[in-house]
Amino acid sequence: MRTIPEIDLSSFEIFSTLCDSDLKEMKRMIFKRTYKKNQLLFTEGDPRERIFLLNEGYVKLEKTNQEATMLYINYIKPNDIFPYVGLFNEDFYRYSAYALTDIDVYYIPTKHFESLIRDKNDQLYLILRRLDILTKRHQDRLQTISTSFATDRVEQSIYYLVQNFSVETEEGYFIDIPITMTELAKIAGTTRETVSHVYHDLKNDGIVSMEGRHVIVHDIDYFSEKST
Repeated sequence: MRTIPEIDLSSFEIFSTLCDSDLKEMKRMIFKRTYKKNQLLFTEGDPRERIFLLNEGYVKLEKTNQEATMLYINYIKPNDIFPYVGLFNEDFYRYSAYALTDIDVYYIPTKHFESLIRDKNDQLYLILRRLDILTKRHQDRLQTISTSFATDRVEQSIYYLVQNFSVETEEGYFIDIPITMTELAKIAGTTRETVSHVYHDLKNDGIVSMEGRHVIVHDIDYFSEKST
């Protein structure tokens, strides 16, 4: 008999209003997996067989074209599910998912997940709200890469990360997604060398700094004023 993983589903917003019987049924369907950094969870075009619940670590969703241009990128933090896009009406994943760090993740067979929430208005409302947030993120990123100046794209990409993936601390805005210069270059659609140059200029001016693989923005006004 399969051992049901211990998981607090109430920490996931989408499940926070489910009754005890629905939570129990959901837990019965859940499986647990671990992935190492850079491991692939699924790739674009794979059958959309699983809905994932991220417990620990960070996941990157991305879609590129044949020229390796980044068409879509998003990051998943703990206590979120993915992918939202395609629920109820698509049979294949639209993009690929990679472990940005070592991760602990749970998954539910898609058909069971959709069956359970199909008539749950609270869950459907939360999904619609989440899809609206994801649409805004994508629009924000498209805006960051619309300028022809690489330096501006890098700065706007940092501001995009602040707006969507940061928490305010005493030191400034802490981007809690682990970001390398190479990763930031992908977001900005430029080279690692350009990102490194822009970062060091901003660092020397006291506008940003790094703590491990996390960017801290000390002067948010610098970015907000340039975006208007």
